[in-house]
Formats: sequence, structure tokens, C-alpha cells
Amino acid sequence: MVDTPVIDLHIDTIYALANRFSSGDLCSNTGHVDLQRMKTLQGMTSCFALFVDGKETPERWNAVNELYRCFLKRMDENGETITHVRTAENPVGCHAILSIEEGGVLEGDLGRLEVLRSWGVRLMTIGWNWENELGFPHNRKGGLKPFGHQVVKRMEELKILVDVSHLNDEGIDDITTVARRPVVTSHSNCRSVCDHSRNLSDELIAKIAETGGVVGLTFCPPFVTRHSTHTSVEALVAHARHLYKVGGSEVLALGTDYDGFTGTCEVRGYQDLHILHAALGKAGFSSSLLEGFWYRNARRVLGA
Repeated sequence: MVDTPVIDLHIDTIYALANRFSSGDLCSNTGHVDLQRMKTLQGMTSCFALFVDGKETPERWNAVNELYRCFLKRMDENGETITHVRTAENPVGCHAILSIEEGGVLEGDLGRLEVLRSWGVRLMTIGWNWENELGFPHNRKGGLKPFGHQVVKRMEELKILVDVSHLNDEGIDDITTVARRPVVTSHSNCRSVCDHSRNLSDELIAKIAETGGVVGLTFCPPFVTRHSTHTSVEALVAHARHLYKVGGSEVLALGTDYDGFTGTCEVRGYQDLHILHAALGKAGFSSSLLEGFWYRNARRVLGA
């Protein structure tokens, strides 16, 4: 049992439930995250991503609106157990924060950011695994596009955190160079530990830390151990130690990507987070460092 609150910067549970990738509902299901498991912790705040596949979805704005309606329905059905919040101030109970995974849902319309802000969206990725109107994915070359620069500027004005997960190195460099507010990577790991284009180079980790941002340690197997379908606690500890070494204590955060990956994980769900917590303690992480990792750093940027 972990006695400290937890903030998870990225889960795909709404998408998984809407597309029937896990049987059940938000209260109890066969995926990674449900309210039964969230309640095993002292306080659990999860960033529920509204994910749209920009390549497979012709009407991206309509798709994200449909997911938002699904999110509201889940919140209404379970209102006695979970609360939709815009910041992460309350350390007790179950809370949901909205995020967007795929900036292409804007479809080139900058004004739609104000709609997303009215929903309570607190962070948005510039893209996913495909090129869009804003920029290029991790496995492609090219810097941030002109519309991407406009979006980043407006997101900062609206206090929507710029999430650079899935973006390529040039795009991340462009954003961290001009950023006036913290830049986050909600779910990425360290390229020096696992050489995958979805992971961050040491240089980019340092640049994100310089903005006051955080990097959410992800449990997605191939980003933890190359060509693997299983995530071990030992491998997660290796990423955490390297992230701390390069970015310092305030860059540490959690971004599990629960319900957004296939394969297996030794930390099967929130009920097993204590296993990782204990392993990090044995690896030399102090209680203060773990508090920052588990919730304090993420709470800082979500409140910025």
C-alpha cells in the first residue's frame, strides 16, 4: 500500500471502454484502470486522454466530441466515486483530469482550443504517430509547422500544458526553445536506457526540465525495453534513475499509458504501484524524492 497520493499523467481508459477493448465499465473492467483499483490508493488523480487516431479517423473533431460525451457519461454514472477536476489540489479520493492525445483534432481551427479549455482539458499532445497540421511524429524528420507554433502559443495563453509525447526531436526542440510555461511529456522514457524514437534523448530531458516541465515514466513495454512485450519493475527503475540523473528531482512524474498498450507489465494496475514504489526506495530514492515523483511535481505543473 502506497501512503502518498498519486497523479498519473496519461491513461487511455475512456478510449478503451468506448471501443470495447476491455469488457466492463469504469467501475470495474478487464483493462488496467477502473475505480475499484483507483480506490485502493489514498488519493488517485488520473489524466484521462481523449485519443483520436489522426490517420484512421476522417472527422477528427467529431471523434473527440464523441469521446468527450463518453467521458461525461462515465463521470455522471460514477459521480459518488470520482470527480472531474481541472487541477490536482485534493490529495484524497478519485479524480479525473481531461487531456487530448492528438492535436490534429483541431483540424486547423485555432479557435477550437477554447472549446477544449471549456471542457477542462489541461494538456494536449501536439500529435500522435502520424504527421498532422502541427508537426511530425517521433519517427519522421521536420520541425514544428507554422500552425503548430500558433497552437503552442495559444495553448500557453489558455494554460493548457503542451505535451510533446510522440513528437519528434526537432519539434520538441522548437517548443522548448520558445516555451514560456512548463513543457511536459506525459508518457515517455529515456532513450539512453531504451533506444526507441518515442523516448527522449538526454538533451531533450534536460531542456524539458529547464522549462519547469516533467516527464511521465511510461509502462509501455517497447519504450521500457526494446522489442519487449513485458515491462519489469527492474527496467522501470533503470529509467527512473536515469531520468533523475539527467533532469533532476523535479522532472520526475508518472505517465503509465495504462489501457493504451498491449503486452504485460509487472505493475499490472494501480493496485500494484506499491511494488514499484518499494523498488525505487531500495534503489536509493528518498521519501521526499518519491513524493515528488508520485504526485508533487505533476501537481505543480497542472496548477501552473
